[in-house]
Amino acid sequence: MPVSASEERLFVSTTPGLEPALDRELCALGLGVRRVPGGAEVRGPKGLHRRLNLWLRTASRVVLRVAEFPARDVPALQRGLQAAALSPYWDGRMPLRIGVATHRSRLHHTAELRQIAARAWNATVASANPKAGDGEEEGGAQELLVQLRIDRDVCTVSVDTSGELLYRRGYRQEVSRAPLRETLAAGVLGLADYRGDEPLWDPMCGSGTLPIEAAWIALGRAPGPGRESGFAFERFPSHDREAWQRERDEARQNERPTPRAPIYASDINAGALGTARRNARRAGVQPHLKLERSDLLRPTFVPTERHGLLVANLPYGVRVGDRSDLPALYAALGTMLRERLPGWRGALLVADGTGAEQSLGLELDDAFDVENGGIRCRLLLVRGPVLR
Repeated sequence: MPVSASEERLFVSTTPGLEPALDRELCALGLGVRRVPGGAEVRGPKGLHRRLNLWLRTASRVVLRVAEFPARDVPALQRGLQAAALSPYWDGRMPLRIGVATHRSRLHHTAELRQIAARAWNATVASANPKAGDGEEEGGAQELLVQLRIDRDVCTVSVDTSGELLYRRGYRQEVSRAPLRETLAAGVLGLADYRGDEPLWDPMCGSGTLPIEAAWIALGRAPGPGRESGFAFERFPSHDREAWQRERDEARQNERPTPRAPIYASDINAGALGTARRNARRAGVQPHLKLERSDLLRPTFVPTERHGLLVANLPYGVRVGDRSDLPALYAALGTMLRERLPGWRGALLVADGTGAEQSLGLELDDAFDVENGGIRCRLLLVRGPVLR
């Protein structure tokens, strides 16, 4: 049966481990949330999908539930798919990328189910997507992603409202050797409860993703208005262009002219600083960042403020550096926090299994398991003043 026309039911996906950060974002928007592994389910008024794509910093994708029906066998699946109301979201001509997931169902042959859906909708199926190398399908600019999930013989049909995954903000056109996705950077800041009203320092900034995302938070800047690729929902036949323009205009009008506290970024590598500077310029925040060349082990720059947040994506010893060097690096960072920044908090992303907690010599307030590019990591939170 079709989902209610008076409200929207949505699933918002995120990087595994960032569910608590996504939950906080959705609650801050005044929404009731049901947290599930890999994301959250939400309900709200028509047009909510636009608002979520516009504002969510930690989401990977926003999908809209459009139909749900029993599918115990192929004839029942065919009838339900034919009755699913896709016309508000699909013009009948654009190729469909059909994703299929089954769980505890008698229907489990993915390729066959995809063909059944294509025949039911009389649709052209899009060819293989070269971007879908991270376990998530993406719809291209001239196609629509439709997802079928069959769980315990109930089929849910959803349409993608995002298009390209939401970490593709558009500013990070250059990356360092160990890049951090924008959504993960925003999740680190969210889990550290960074709100833009305290000094922030990233002493190993690389291509600048963490300080750039911090600047957007500090300025109250939504991540969605300027995305060059746009969103899938902008191609829906039912898309309300005037409402979308009002929402984007309102988001821009509510931005702050400057951050309320300084944002520092440093790195020993001059090339990385150049990359960070150019990415910050594309993100429109270069004037709001204070970039310094400095070595974390022998720092020539350390903030002078008494309180703040030190945030860092520390080397993992996988793509960059040697794991045997990590304990000394972690110990040096712990010493600097204790002796030179004793009133500061810390949010440190480290590789799992490196013994960072012991080498830092700091008392942790909390820790979260996350993934970065397939590498298992731990986000360690240190609440100031730090203690041995």
